[in-house]
Amino acid sequence: MDYELSKEPLISASQIEGRVLELGQEISSQFSVDLVLGVLTGSFIFVADLVRTMPNPVQIRFIKASSYGLSQHSSGIVKINGLDEMDLKNKNVLVVDDILDSGRTLSCLLEQVRLAGANIVKSAVLLDKPSRREVPLEADFVGFSIENHFVVGYGLDYAEGYRSLRAIYKMSIPSP
Repeated sequence: MDYELSKEPLISASQIEGRVLELGQEISSQFSVDLVLGVLTGSFIFVADLVRTMPNPVQIRFIKASSYGLSQHSSGIVKINGLDEMDLKNKNVLVVDDILDSGRTLSCLLEQVRLAGANIVKSAVLLDKPSRREVPLEADFVGFSIENHFVVGYGLDYAEGYRSLRAIYKMSIPSP
């Protein structure tokens, strides 16, 4: 199925820049982060921008966690790769993801980080879609809450495309 990119951004590059700066300050004032654990591939831009706003040096690692594959619909099965290679014992970990949708992926990931021995585990997401939640979960730090739109840009993709857009755009099925 083909989708069409909206002409105007849902969230502009300047809005993202300002909110990421606020998030970095908010996180740093509430939580002493040892390790930022980014969820690839969607969060890589968000992680890079976020850690540059934090006043203290942090370790940065990435893992793969997904329930979407190349689709816009969750498969319901969460796959996590790379976490077993990390020593998280007694670390304060900030898990950073691009979007909190059903909650399955982030909930599973937070539980696995806790089981790996992390001291404190908090979560930050760029986007939150509360209307899609299937698992009772709220992120500790949220960039923007949005309606149930299919979105791309700033790391978020459709079939691996559109990640490099500086703003966040809606995708929709074109009118006939």
